[in-house]
Amino acid sequence: MSSIEQLETLRNAELYDDCKILAEFILVLDECGKEYLTNEQRLIVYRCLSDATWLLHEYNLAESYLKKTLHTYKQIEKNDKNTTEPDWVIESKYRQHICLLKLNRSKEALTILESIPFHQRSAKINLALGQCYQKVGGSNPEAINAFRECLKQNPNTFSAYTSLLALGVKLNDLLHTHPSAASIHHENQAQQPTPITISPLVRQTWYRTLLQADACSVNREFSEASRLYQQIDAQYLPQSTYVLCQLGYTQYLNGDYGQALHSLQRAQQIDPLLLKRMDILAFLTYSECKDNSLEKLVNHFMSLGDQHSETWIAIGYYWLKRMNKPTRTVYLAQKAYALDNTKIQALLLKGLALFKLKRYSDSLVHYKEAVRLVPYCFEGYKGVVDGYLATSRLSDANMFITNAVRTNLKENVRAYTLCGQVLAKEASSLDKARVYLEKALSLNSKYTDAIISLAEVYGQLKQQQKSIDLLKEHMQTNNDPRIRQLLIESLMKSGSNEEMLQQVVRNFPTCHFERLEREMNDDSSLDGGRFDTGNMGDLDRMGDDVMNYSGEHYSDDDL
Repeated sequence: MSSIEQLETLRNAELYDDCKILAEFILVLDECGKEYLTNEQRLIVYRCLSDATWLLHEYNLAESYLKKTLHTYKQIEKNDKNTTEPDWVIESKYRQHICLLKLNRSKEALTILESIPFHQRSAKINLALGQCYQKVGGSNPEAINAFRECLKQNPNTFSAYTSLLALGVKLNDLLHTHPSAASIHHENQAQQPTPITISPLVRQTWYRTLLQADACSVNREFSEASRLYQQIDAQYLPQSTYVLCQLGYTQYLNGDYGQALHSLQRAQQIDPLLLKRMDILAFLTYSECKDNSLEKLVNHFMSLGDQHSETWIAIGYYWLKRMNKPTRTVYLAQKAYALDNTKIQALLLKGLALFKLKRYSDSLVHYKEAVRLVPYCFEGYKGVVDGYLATSRLSDANMFITNAVRTNLKENVRAYTLCGQVLAKEASSLDKARVYLEKALSLNSKYTDAIISLAEVYGQLKQQQKSIDLLKEHMQTNNDPRIRQLLIESLMKSGSNEEMLQQVVRNFPTCHFERLEREMNDDSSLDGGRFDTGNMGDLDRMGDDVMNYSGEHYSDDDL
């Protein structure tokens, strides 16, 4: 039996480490001239090496050997350009594109996929092609056409439907088409759209509702998306981790941290091995939980292995909250980002840790990168604004958040509230602050931070009665003690009689009322409004007090 045949037995037996070692020996003998290989034999060796390194997840080596495999194949078949490429060549190109994506070489990955002849592109290839067009920011028509071809070949490809929705294809165009001859209109009228077949699943109520929820999510209608996911969870798919993860994600983006935490915890309980959205669960546990839930979460992720970015993100939040070591968190967040540079939670975590270390410029860099990657995630914008304010760049903070509510955060109540809070820091822009805060309440009339901030702005504008009326309106339905406390302050400043004050504080702890009375008698108290005395970190859970830790230091170089 020749060495080539022995090599193939190792590959077929799935002994990939040994296959890799023997293949390298054979190539060395060939290069030294001691065992000459023909092109056909060299092709077999490269195929064995590419299979072994691919299955061992050694993507750098796998990409190199796949490239050599395809090059050797072209040398053998160079005299017959019309030959249909074998299936293994198509699979090799697909694998090479995966390797290139892992190595952050998206444009090269797209080029490899485009080299596959059109008539040999399977549903898998077309789906990958569409995703590559999206990743490199190519023209939407090409991506739409690729996803359309995917649905033509396999109409049950759910990710193709959601990708088309993300590219701006209207849901009605997907749902209200003839089941056997549906088409999505291509923007390039010179190229006729290819008919596709719509999955029979679309006729199912639960499937249509799921598509509607995903459509709302990609259109950034997070409140409506959350409502639809909740409906699916309650009526159709009560144990679906996909639905719960999507529900938790939209609730998180909508600022409903408590509900998002509950949804993602349910998903994890159903599937303890789940990793999707678990980086967000780590942040929510850090933000919302007062017990040892974060420590339990870290221990759980560690049991799943340390090759996942979610594990390091959770550990980073643990070191930040329980150990008070932001220097260590910086290192852990960088490690998480190195494992997966699409996880903005790694950037948000590192930005937060750097902010606590008062490295504001470095913090800004990471928060801005998070905004670039996910331009509809509020936490990134909040971090940038905090960084600007910490470095006394109020005009930059104003410009940044004002531009955000006009572009990427048009219907985001937290963004409008933050914009109003920043504008309220200058007496000359109080009227503008009032407009943005009133807009925030028009988006969500129960949002407590907007209520409190608007009441304070009314007070600074000497419109004390408006402030009192607003707080009275919400005091009956909102249990937040800050509203009642601010109402008492406003009543005392306006000189209201004792009977009215007693009516307000009837169910309010006496100690708070007595403290407020003492503060009102102090000339230095309540002077200038809260916006001048508080820091923006007080307005959001992301901005805890800066820890002054002087122990060990870590940097990105520690990787």
